[in-house]
Amino acid sequence: MDFGLNDWATFDDGETIANPRFVRDEMPRMADLQRQRARKRRGSIRYRRFSRQVAKLHERIGNLRREFLHKQTTRMVKACAVLATEELRTQNMSRSAKGTQQKPGRMVNQKAGLNREILSAGWSMAHQMLAYKVGETGTRLHVSNTRLLKPSQRCAACWEIVPKTLVQRMHVCPHCGHTAPRDQNAASVVLIDAHTPGTGVAARPKPLARPRAKSKSVTRETPATASHDV
Repeated sequence: MDFGLNDWATFDDGETIANPRFVRDEMPRMADLQRQRARKRRGSIRYRRFSRQVAKLHERIGNLRREFLHKQTTRMVKACAVLATEELRTQNMSRSAKGTQQKPGRMVNQKAGLNREILSAGWSMAHQMLAYKVGETGTRLHVSNTRLLKPSQRCAACWEIVPKTLVQRMHVCPHCGHTAPRDQNAASVVLIDAHTPGTGVAARPKPLARPRAKSKSVTRETPATASHDV
């Protein structure tokens, strides 16, 4: 499966799961509450009242997201013997584009909207849920190394690299003529990689940091002592 924004997930057989876009649906209500709060004096009763409403709306969005992710990941692990996807670093993908005063960023507002959609999709949380749910059902989870495999750029038919921009939603291979929707082709690539491992990474939680052992003091002989021993 390939996680995305147009569709939350796309499988190698063409099946898709629609992106619920909880944050986008609640943005008008959120903006209205924040505008009303901005008109109130900070610390006043009405200011605190609107702050509670904003917090409740954030909590509602989080609850809807978790419910959706739990339902979909449970369905996946129960229906599939092998689940294959790629490693997603959402923290790197959602970095700000503001830049610095010396080197200001470009298309900052568009990147901010993209970052909001990436975080709203909850891909990282979905990976964590899959990682512990496969242990309960016996399903095998394979997570491909994105940098080595390049699922979005690789052809599932001939395994050649076919560069594409984000706006190109169809995969058309100039080497073998294979044509498929971009996300479906990427899902097929990670599935092939799952059956021919070599670039997969283990889906496991990060180990706890071990305390560093204190270094023992080493007594060195002075030059006079060393000459006396000799």
